[in-house]
Amino acid sequence: MTDFQLIEEVKSQSRQSSQNLSELIDRHSGIYLDIVNSYVPDNCSVISKNDLIEEKNFYIYQAVLKYDPNRGTKFSTYLGNETKWMCLNLYNKNKKNIHVPCDN
Repeated sequence: MTDFQLIEEVKSQSRQSSQNLSELIDRHSGIYLDIVNSYVPDNCSVISKNDLIEEKNFYIYQAVLKYDPNRGTKFSTYLGNETKWMCLNLYNKNKKNIHVPCDN
């Protein structure tokens, strides 16, 4: 099945939607992990890279639900862009909360 067919099955919540979602996750985990590894350094104090990796299935599922094939992009491109913007937005949102000790 193509990505588009799998996504339509997942969105329609058919009996096989969990198998179809697993197939999409297997196909596109590499893209997600590559983007997370590119945009989140290993020792980042603002975003937990491990949390993003552990929640990979959830984020791919969210991208499946939001994907609109009428926009003319492949799902892999859409997922890559969603992941990139998610990382950047989390970083910018959380960098305000960093506590920097000041020695006076």
